[in-house]
Amino acid sequence: MLCKTRRTIVFGVGDPEADLMFIGEAPGADEDRQGIPFVGRAGQRLTRWIEWLGMRREQVYIANVLKCRPPNNRDPRPPEVAKCSPFLHAQIRAIQPRVIVALGRHAGNLLLQNQRPLSLSRMRGRALRFEQRRAGISLPMIVTYHPSYVLRRESEEQRQARGQLNGPSRAEQDVHADLRIAMQALRATHQ
Repeated sequence: MLCKTRRTIVFGVGDPEADLMFIGEAPGADEDRQGIPFVGRAGQRLTRWIEWLGMRREQVYIANVLKCRPPNNRDPRPPEVAKCSPFLHAQIRAIQPRVIVALGRHAGNLLLQNQRPLSLSRMRGRALRFEQRRAGISLPMIVTYHPSYVLRRESEEQRQARGQLNGPSRAEQDVHADLRIAMQALRATHQ
């Protein structure tokens, strides 16, 4: 299991009473070293998105589906997700966010409890529902791109445009649109 190959458990960070919770897929190398989710380049991008919302990192809660880094940064495997899911669900119950933003396809499918995984394009661009029926939890969830994906897309676009990328990439624009939906859902929960 992952506990044999990881350095540190990467549990979560942020405001334990946050209204907005970001959930990624799994820790990367920087996170494994520091024990904090989203601290590398992807973390810097996530921080930028949070600031774009007019918030600070300390005002949200950030976690991952997996609490340990998979070897070679590979995708989470179903048995690993099954082992870590109870911890994530307990975090959600403890934090009691008003809105969840799932970062990436794996996080989105796990939180939606999809038996047949959906593509990211089928989950993005609208408010969905995260539910834990036994705990009586039902709240808005928005699925968007993982910051690592956005960084990769920008690198590809810059190479294609010979380094002349001006303004936000298409993927970054999509994330902004998704985050606007998250903020609308958050405002609606306060009414």
